[in-house]
Amino acid sequence: MYGNIISSNIDIQRKEIFRKDFIMIFSIKNIGIIKSADVKMDGLTVISGANNSGKTTVGKALYSIVSATEDLKEKQDIDQAEAIYNRIRKIADVFSHLMRAYDRRSLFFSFDMETAKDIVEEIWYIKNEDYRGQNNFAYYKVLLYEFYEKIVTDEFLDLALKDIKDKKGLSLELQRKIKIEWKENKDSALKQCKSAMDFISSVQSSKEFALKMIDRALQEEFLGQVQSMTLMNEIEEESSLRLREESGKEFFNISLNDHSVNMQRSRFEESYFKQGHFVDDPYVIENNMPMFRFMRMRNRTTGKMSYTESTVLPHREKMNQWLKINIQAEKGISESLYKDKQIADVMEKINAIVPGNISKDTYIDSGRRIKVGNLATGSKVFSIIKNILEKGNIDEESLLVLDEPESHLHPRWINALAEVLVLLVKECNITVLLTTHSPNFLLAIDALMRKYDIRKNCHFYQTEKLEDDFRVQYVEKTDDLDEVYAEYARAFSQMNAMRKKYMASEES
Repeated sequence: MYGNIISSNIDIQRKEIFRKDFIMIFSIKNIGIIKSADVKMDGLTVISGANNSGKTTVGKALYSIVSATEDLKEKQDIDQAEAIYNRIRKIADVFSHLMRAYDRRSLFFSFDMETAKDIVEEIWYIKNEDYRGQNNFAYYKVLLYEFYEKIVTDEFLDLALKDIKDKKGLSLELQRKIKIEWKENKDSALKQCKSAMDFISSVQSSKEFALKMIDRALQEEFLGQVQSMTLMNEIEEESSLRLREESGKEFFNISLNDHSVNMQRSRFEESYFKQGHFVDDPYVIENNMPMFRFMRMRNRTTGKMSYTESTVLPHREKMNQWLKINIQAEKGISESLYKDKQIADVMEKINAIVPGNISKDTYIDSGRRIKVGNLATGSKVFSIIKNILEKGNIDEESLLVLDEPESHLHPRWINALAEVLVLLVKECNITVLLTTHSPNFLLAIDALMRKYDIRKNCHFYQTEKLEDDFRVQYVEKTDDLDEVYAEYARAFSQMNAMRKKYMASEES
């Protein structure tokens, strides 16, 4: 499929222009178990360390911000539409009081007026889930002001009175009672209208909304416990998340207080990464997670993206929903990558492990059909990466976070995965952040980055526990990987020494 794709000179030129010629630095202070970390990112960044030493925290924190600000305008439109919809619904509830079957004291109900039904028909229409799903803020805004005008001028009342007169006749006493009932509902409806119009006039800026979404995402990913916790459950130092170019340009600087984003002290300029993926669980590819909170979903027939109630999802739910989509993007791999013949090398490495494809809950390969739940765990890791590529959900402005992806892999497959990731960085210009505590995986990346000449775009870090503190810091080991290998070797040497000791005693 990919072997005959030839890059044009224009494509090559575009890629060279885009290729990152600067280093981004993601800085963390007092987040999770991390006291401080300055992580360089311009290709492949590897974090190693012991269990429970804060390796995952960097990836979760950065992914949260990227995911929160992905398709930001669409999210803001949804959020605003949802907010004004809820306010308009309260207006509809006021008018529906006139039509409630259980309240036979209502004169509007008693006369079964067509006009009374017309009063609420338009506003009730927005409660239709199919229409609501469009999240049309502009429509809601126009509708609101139309209703306000008809309420404040008593247009609805005049129509109702005319309807009664035409059908039943209208005495002065009946007219008086209907006007009283109308006024009671009118005051309540105007109050709800005023609330909705106040909301419209105070709509947040895109930067304010971005901070709001970042706060939501961090709360989801860290279960409401974002900042470091001291032994006394008190935070004495500032907590922050910052992404900047090494030269100084700042993308965002998020300050946190009491585990929440400090809106006054935080800054968000833009998101360098347009989309992000976080993979830490190969079982996420199985179709066993509920679909009740999905943020973004592609229509299974048209491929068109749409948004529904929640605008933030934790990474596993988001990945699971994406993987459930059966339709491929129109051109499979995103256009800029699709045109590059070198993507064939990446797909070739993946297909050597998982040549088949997943449809719904079944892995299909040369007529063989295997339930995804029965697929080898290691195969699931490669299938997820393959799925992301084939659906076109990755490009040069993507962040791919992999948390200990080698955990379920045989050493030969570890080597294959390392080669795939190195090629993604080299040929596709994707930013990859991964954690590991495997010397085999580290060695494979170390060797392959040299083979494919991307050493200058690779950075290695090790977590180190601070003295007299439960927290850790990140120490760069890019030019001193032998020290990292030595740390891994100590555990091996310890067991090997023990083995030889008891072998000697057995022989004696």
